[in-house]
Amino acid sequence: MAAFFRRLGLGAAVALVVLAGMVLLPHDRYVRWQAVTVEAYARLGWIYERIHFDPTPIDVAFVGTSHTMNGVDTVALQRMLAADGRCLHLVNFAVPSYGRNLHWLVVRELLENRKVGTLVLEVFENETRKAHPLFASVADVRDILDAPKLININYVHDLVRLPWRQLSLWAKSLDPQAFGLKRRFDAADYDGSDVDNTRVVNVDGQALTPVRDQVMDPVTLKAAARRLMAAKRLHMLGRRFERYEYAVPDTYVDDILALARRKGVRVVFLYLPGYGKPAAPADERLYLGQGPMLEANDVLAHPEFWHDPDHLNMQGAARFTARLARLLPPVLGIRPGPLPVAERTCEPGFAPRPVLKAWAPPPVPRRNLVASQGGF
Repeated sequence: MAAFFRRLGLGAAVALVVLAGMVLLPHDRYVRWQAVTVEAYARLGWIYERIHFDPTPIDVAFVGTSHTMNGVDTVALQRMLAADGRCLHLVNFAVPSYGRNLHWLVVRELLENRKVGTLVLEVFENETRKAHPLFASVADVRDILDAPKLININYVHDLVRLPWRQLSLWAKSLDPQAFGLKRRFDAADYDGSDVDNTRVVNVDGQALTPVRDQVMDPVTLKAAARRLMAAKRLHMLGRRFERYEYAVPDTYVDDILALARRKGVRVVFLYLPGYGKPAAPADERLYLGQGPMLEANDVLAHPEFWHDPDHLNMQGAARFTARLARLLPPVLGIRPGPLPVAERTCEPGFAPRPVLKAWAPPPVPRRNLVASQGGF
């Protein structure tokens, strides 16, 4: 029996050494940010390129979820703000799915490497308890180890995945092209200094969606919004344990704001919830005194502007963006009227990559096809 336990202990020790060795494997950070190639999450690779390889200034950066990605056309907004002769370079760094920990990674990468004037941080009707599903795909090893542990349902999952992630990234870094990734930046293979995803969600010149001009049926939209609001449970553990329940957003929003203060970056909050949501966040404690909160609730109240209960269609995005063109100048300190020619600082940046490959609907799974024909 003693020999059995010695062998068991030796096996466990060897396994731990192997796992530790995997975690310590080096890899290329550019490869890491490119390695997520699923749907619009592939925007992460472009975000890294825009920060590190594109010298075009970043005066205003938007960070948030698909609400901002689909709802704010920063390409058009930049043109609107330049109408008086002033050139501000805007960038939409939004990525689908909730999770303030991923917002922290994007903001840190940006502010630690670039001079930025204003950070516009998306806010929705309530902070989500959830961590972002892609946090562990992009984070440094220390980020994963130091993440909040109570209450963070992704912590153990992210930790268990870490050795395999490191091994995978090490292998991809040896020959990125074999995995469809880039070894080095190529301006000819770049989506441009900013990307519009309000009309068609696109990556690498490929449309990931059809044109986003669909208008959701108003009756269906309102019913769905009511169901979503009725299903909300903002304090599953009660207010007494709120700080534990919301440990993930609390930690990372505080980190974002602290870094912005250290870097002298102005923070502006953008209230962009789904349809039928309250006129203000349920809990504003994280934002009070940290920066102005922009909202256009009257625009969001129009049912004809919604593609689904969470996302504006292209018509809604155009109207929301036009409103931002009126709301942003006062908080940015932009004076009305044209500037003298000598004060105009216009740098063109990289042109947007054309969307050359149109969206094609995925094949219908057999089970769905059967169901659509009436089933059995």
